[in-house]
Formats: sequence, structure tokens, C-alpha cells
Amino acid sequence: MNDDVVLFAVDIQFPDWGDRVANIPFVNATIYHHGHTVGWVYASNLKVTPQEKRISLYEVFHVANSDAMARLLIEAASSRRVAVNAQAKIALSGFGKYLPVADVSRNLDVVLPPPPNVNVTACDVVGPVVDMRRGGITAQANLKLGLPAFASANVSPIWLDFSYHGIVIAAAEVGPVSIYASGVGDLPVKVNVRQIETSAHEAALADMAIKASSGEGFELAVSGADPSRYDTAPLWLRRALRNITIPVRSDMLQLPRDVSLPIEDIVKSVAVDKLYGYWSAKDSFNPWAGVSAQVSIDIPNTTAADVKFEIESLVPNIQLLDEDQLPFATVDIPTTPIRVMQTGELQFVASCDYDRIGLSVIPGRELQFTRAMKRALSDRHVTIGVDGTLNVSMTTSIGQIHIEALPIATNIDWKFDRLEVAGGDSEMSNNKLAEISVTRIHVLDTTRDQIKLEIDIGVENPFTYGAFISDMALEVNYAGLHIATVGVKELSLSQGTNDVTVYVDFNNYPGDPRQRMLFLEASSGKNVTLEISGFPNCTTISPLEESLRGFSQKFTIDTSQLGSHSSSPGIFTGKFPKVLREVVFHIFTMSAEATVVNPVS
Repeated sequence: MNDDVVLFAVDIQFPDWGDRVANIPFVNATIYHHGHTVGWVYASNLKVTPQEKRISLYEVFHVANSDAMARLLIEAASSRRVAVNAQAKIALSGFGKYLPVADVSRNLDVVLPPPPNVNVTACDVVGPVVDMRRGGITAQANLKLGLPAFASANVSPIWLDFSYHGIVIAAAEVGPVSIYASGVGDLPVKVNVRQIETSAHEAALADMAIKASSGEGFELAVSGADPSRYDTAPLWLRRALRNITIPVRSDMLQLPRDVSLPIEDIVKSVAVDKLYGYWSAKDSFNPWAGVSAQVSIDIPNTTAADVKFEIESLVPNIQLLDEDQLPFATVDIPTTPIRVMQTGELQFVASCDYDRIGLSVIPGRELQFTRAMKRALSDRHVTIGVDGTLNVSMTTSIGQIHIEALPIATNIDWKFDRLEVAGGDSEMSNNKLAEISVTRIHVLDTTRDQIKLEIDIGVENPFTYGAFISDMALEVNYAGLHIATVGVKELSLSQGTNDVTVYVDFNNYPGDPRQRMLFLEASSGKNVTLEISGFPNCTTISPLEESLRGFSQKFTIDTSQLGSHSSSPGIFTGKFPKVLREVVFHIFTMSAEATVVNPVS
């Protein structure tokens, strides 16, 4: 196929031909479109018999007028039908020796069939990469095509423009198209996303992102590139494509589902520099937290992509949804942005530094918030919806893009395993652990059944982690036996020195073999498995109280070093696991003594 000729092959079937024989020495046909000559074709030695009820043509169509040919293609593409006049000279001598050459003229209104279903599979994807020659970024792939078996084609490369609201967003080099008689073909494609040149160009990309994120979708206009930009296809085809516009919906451009990656596969590490939580009975439905953290993201680079993508500012405005997709709380985030810096080809570090992120439960939706908290604490199952917007400023390989109110909507359904808290002096990051100093153990009351203790603890916290909680108590159980209730009031922890008072009600069961087994295991240096759990009225923070009713967590204490006091100031001093062992041992000892010394209240 070139400017002057189109080589084509076609099989014409005559299934009801019957017993006749037709032998046509030649046909010379000229095609006219709106009075203008388009071109002509000459075919010879055409024969149809009862045994061979078809004509196989392998001919050349000679283009006589490029403009007329382009107009014919434009009309056919835009209306799926075309009106032409065919004038032919047909030699009839095959039907009779002395029959003349006949002139035939017919006006034809040709209705084009709907496009065939095409199966497309992308393979050999490379990029996108920065295009130093054309600017912007370019990606390429080979598309495997599957068409009906009767179709075949071999078409030179064409160039297409993808426009949005009149602004060319990307250009594609498509072809050459090679489709074989089996209907299987190859279509190489190179797509170049243009460099952002104007504010209107940036606004078009932002609008596309907003519509795609909202689920509304958008529509691109695909047409041929300016004919002067390339010469790989015939001029009449380039002119026709330039004047043909095909709408393409964004949902046709989506990647297959198996291309998406779960978050856990791309988030490689989370480093928290600062974490502080606040929750009080006065503000039961308005807890808040402060956090400074970095998240390392590593996206598998299977296509050798090499582009720049950094988020200079990302300010979220979000709300939380219940199982009915109705909002129950807003997340109050300051204007301090989240930043995403690129550290490798597809490697990034996202960082945030918030002094205060508040959660405001919507009045009348307190029950939904409480249910969500209960599922998280009791069932280890987070099921919430997230809805809102993002204000985003990005620096990319095609330029800077600012997007106001980019919609976000997602559902989080995350089940996490129960944490196993083991005893031992295992060290945390940077070889640091909180230093605990038990400065006072005061016996408030003793009876045959219970010892009430008040324990003052000094906590030297080397971390930038902290919390405030107005009050909370938990039950401690051993083998189903409620051995103690541990509580705090106005618990406030921050980096540095902290004074904490812990209240312990230790229950005594002289006749229960489980208590004797607990003392035996502790005194013999075995591991002791305890379970903590919530109970009714364990805190005055109402949503937390409801959530803790079904909460339970097992942990193990290594009692092999019980009773080894430190020489540092205070009753017991040391790293947290060791001091915990000391306190537990001291409580066990006092319980045994109280049982003997004060058996009756």
C-alpha cells in the first residue's frame, strides 16, 4: 500500500450458484465518490463453476485521486456507510464468443458491518522512560491481536494523537500491522506522553486524574497525526486519519486486574520517629495522635521503567465510612504535607510529620465508631471505608502537576494476627529499651481474698513514642483464673523521665490448684503464660470500654531470673522485661505472706 496503489486480496463466495458456468475474461471497474474519480481496478480470468463456487481476487486498486480517496474513507468511518458509483467494462465473451464488452453503471450504498471483536494481549512492555529525542516519556509494547480467521492485513505504520478537550496529551506510533490469514497478528505500539507546555495542558491532566479517581471516567479523542509529521503511510490515508476522530473511554485503557499489586508487596519498611496518642474520657469521641514516620516503597520494575515522580505536597481531607458506606468520623489533618521522594527507578520514601491528627466522630454516629473500634481491638479486624480528597503537587518527568481535590475512595479490610508478647531481654531498635525504676510498692489493703497495691514507677523513655489515656484497667488471668486487675489513672508517657502509678488488685485463691501451679512455675523459673482482657467499666472512655469488653491478649513471662535485684536506686531498676519479672515475683511473695499472716480480713 502506497500513495498510488492498494494491493488487496478477497474471496467472494457464491453458495447458491447452481450448475451454471461463468467465465469473464476481464473486468475494468472505476469507483466514483460524489462525482470525483477515486480509482480503478482491473481483474481478469474470473471463473465460477458448480465445482468452484467462489472467486479469489488478488488485485491492485490504483488510486487516481488522493483527496477523493481520503474523503471516501472519512465518510465510511464517520457514518459506517458510504455511497459510491461504480462504472465497469465487463467482457462477456466467456458467455458467448460474439458477445460484446458491456458497460455497467451502478450506484451503491454500502453499509459497513460492525467492527469485529478483537482480543488484545500486551506483551514485551518496556518503559515508560524519559524520551530525550521527542521530550516527555515513552513506553512501547507489542500487542497480540486475535481477529476472526477470515481477516488478514498488512498496513504501514501510522501516527495517532490522543487529545483531551482539544489538547494533545500523547502521540502513538502504531504499526506496522501484520495480521495473518488465521486472524492472529502483531501490532507494535510506541506511546509518547507529551511534556507539559501550558497551564491548560496541566489543567487537562489534572481533570483527567480527578475524573478517573472519582470513577466517572473520561473520554479521549483519537485521530491521525498531522500528515506532515510522518511519511510511513500513504498520503490519502494520513489525510483521512487526520479528519477521523474516534472517542475512546478511559475504562478501555485500564490495566488488567492481575497487574495491580497488593500494598504489602510494595511497602518494604515503616520507620516511626515519633508517635504520641491522646484519649480521655472528656473527649471520648475525639482522640488524636501525633506521628512522624517514613514509609519505603519499592515497586517491582518489570518493564525497565525510568521516570521521575515525586510528590512535593499531599494534603488529605478524608472521612471514615461504616459498613453501609455512611460517614461516621472525620480525620482532622493539619496542612503540613506528606512528601514522597524518589530514591531509585521505582523506589520511593513517603514521609510525614504531624503534631496532631484528630479524629472527630460525627454526632449521632458514635455507635458506628464504637463498633469499628471493637472489631479492631477484639476481632483484630479493621473494616472501614475511606472517602475524601487530596490536594497534590507533583514533579514528574513531563513537568509539574497540581491537582486540587483529587477524590479518594477505598475500603480497608485487614485482618491482623494476635501479637505474641514474649519475655526476655531482647533489645529493640538502636539497642535501646525503656529503663523502669519501681520506686514504691504500697499495700493499700489486704484480705484473705485480695491484696490491693499501689506501685510507683519511674519510666525513662528513650523513644519519641508517648501516649496519654485518662484511665484504663485490665484483668490478668492464668489458666482461666482471674489472678489480678491492673489499672492506671491519668497515664501520661513522653520521651524522657515519666512518673507512673499503677494500681493492682491481686486476688488470692488458697484452695485453687491453679494458683499453686502458678507459684510453682514462677518459683521454678519456668515460662508463665498470662492473659490480659477487658471487662465492663474498665475505663470511662465509653467507646474504648465497649471495645475492650471483648479484648484479650496472651503473653509469656520468663521467670528464670525472678528475684535478682539490681544495685541501682529504687526497689527494682532495669529494662522493662526484667523489672516486670521482679514485680510479678514480689507480688507472688506478698500474696503468699498475706495468706499466712492475715488469713481473715
